[in-house]
Amino acid sequence: MKRIGLIGGVSPEATILYYRHLNAAARQHHGGQHSANVLYYMLDYGVMIDHYHNDNWSAFIVEVVKGAEVLKAGGAEALAITSGTTHVGAAAAAEQTGLPVIHMHDSLTKAMQDKMVRQPLLTGTPWVMSGDFFQPELATRYDGQIITPSKEDRDLIGRVIFDELVEGIVKPESRADMAAMVSRYQSDGADGVILGCTELCMILEQADCTIPVLDATAIHAADIAGWMLAE
Repeated sequence: MKRIGLIGGVSPEATILYYRHLNAAARQHHGGQHSANVLYYMLDYGVMIDHYHNDNWSAFIVEVVKGAEVLKAGGAEALAITSGTTHVGAAAAAEQTGLPVIHMHDSLTKAMQDKMVRQPLLTGTPWVMSGDFFQPELATRYDGQIITPSKEDRDLIGRVIFDELVEGIVKPESRADMAAMVSRYQSDGADGVILGCTELCMILEQADCTIPVLDATAIHAADIAGWMLAE
């Protein structure tokens, strides 16, 4: 089993989900009680969220690269980042370490192609939805029409992520609000929904929607596991 280095902590709640996915894949692949060969570097969520809210992306990326260098020194053979927003540092981490990065955008692109999703609704942190990195980066790989939620809906999603999910809080009323929002965009032509923040799978799943739900956490983790377990 190859050794993967994961940059996590943004937030810890999502990072736990990746670890569960990878261990489940290792057990399924090898049988018995095997677990994943993983090195973790946990970014300090308090530090990173301050950089996020202050739009200090240079400092944000410095922290990501620092984690990548520690993981390389620890023997990681490839890197992955357990956060959609934090992929802003993926290219710098790869350049600095020379290690391949198993990139969420590649995983999402393949999933959209497999499900023939052409007009997905993009959900995530407000910066993921409307910033100058996540959607443009995805567009370099994917030629569909990505739908951005309205300012009101971006505020709703941001509140659910930052006030609830990163604290491990999942409210039924927030689940209902999110599902109703997806349904509205489906009526306007959305044929899928991207959960571009890795915490969103805690509150939305396929059972809540009648269009394909592209769970970035599960999709990305499956590709990480595929790399890790390849002979």
